Amino acid sequence: MKTSSIKIKTILQICAISLGIVFITSCKKDNKTPPKSSSSVVTGPYLYVGGAASNKGVYWKTSLSATTVNAVADTLKNTNAIYSLITSGKDVYVAGQTAGYYKNDVFVPVTGATGIQYLALSGTTVLAAGADNTATMSYWQGNTEINLGNTIASPLFSAPGTSVLALSGIAASSNKVYVTGKLFYEKQFGSAPNALQGSFGTLWTNAGLQLYGPGQLVSAYYNSTAGLALVGNDVYVAGRMPDSTYAGGYWKNGTFNSINNGSFGPTAITSSGNDIYITGYTFTRASGTYSQQGAYWKNGTLISFPAASSTTAIAVNGTDVYILGIDINNNNVVWKNGTVFETLDSALTNPAVCIAIGD
Repeated sequence: MKTSSIKIKTILQICAISLGIVFITSCKKDNKTPPKSSSSVVTGPYLYVGGAASNKGVYWKTSLSATTVNAVADTLKNTNAIYSLITSGKDVYVAGQTAGYYKNDVFVPVTGATGIQYLALSGTTVLAAGADNTATMSYWQGNTEINLGNTIASPLFSAPGTSVLALSGIAASSNKVYVTGKLFYEKQFGSAPNALQGSFGTLWTNAGLQLYGPGQLVSAYYNSTAGLALVGNDVYVAGRMPDSTYAGGYWKNGTFNSINNGSFGPTAITSSGNDIYITGYTFTRASGTYSQQGAYWKNGTLISFPAASSTTAIAVNGTDVYILGIDINNNNVVWKNGTVFETLDSALTNPAVCIAIGD
């Protein structure tokens, strides 16, 4: 991720029934109890993958307890893509760039919103981030809107100018909310020479706005962050430095750390316990040629995925690591502990961007 009514279909139940056949004769009574029928019912946990297909938001659902992988796809009404998918127990929450989000089979409107992209939970309260009906980037706690555009002002930006803002993720810890994104700010002609402008990564908290990067005018379309993860009191933000180096890595509590000497393109970040995972790809440039390979970073170690051109999201279930990515044939693929778990649709026409595990 750089810088998306569900009708959840029931997974096919596979039942193995043992039939007891009793033979009755006139000379002997069999007092043995016939064998009980046994069944194997497909249950959770379930793996969910969100994305788009045929210009509609779609998600795939797979039972992790099934002996045969059988991904079932379903589409979201009134959406063209799924941007965020989270779970809590048996509840599934999905954001599809609509004026609200979906909880299981029910659409939940968010007051004043037009395009919710990212979701998080703070206890039982849903946090939703996206655009409001004035096209201003905001987040909501329940139906209470917090306008993020209001933070793009003095004293940070003393000169009047033009700003472009986008979001990349939301998370919460205790009573604190974190929202990541990017900001492009260009001051008006004739402003003071020392007035701040440039492309920045952004992190909003209850305390205000924090900027990442030196403040160079890179591009209004450059997405410098790819989400965030929280571990204890530490805040990790994946992204690329918004300057001429485009170095890829992460900010930990505001300090940038490169991955693969900066030759890394982060796509998403997640945490499981004390572990931090950052998906993406490594790349090389030599003699005018460019090549890239899927990889992910865990706690300081870079793990290559030769069969992938990119990894896009990770979900962890106990000791099992499920990685969503794009293989060298441009298919959406989920790997389990490094082995292909399931292959979904073509990533060229039906991109998949998020993954989660729920009961």
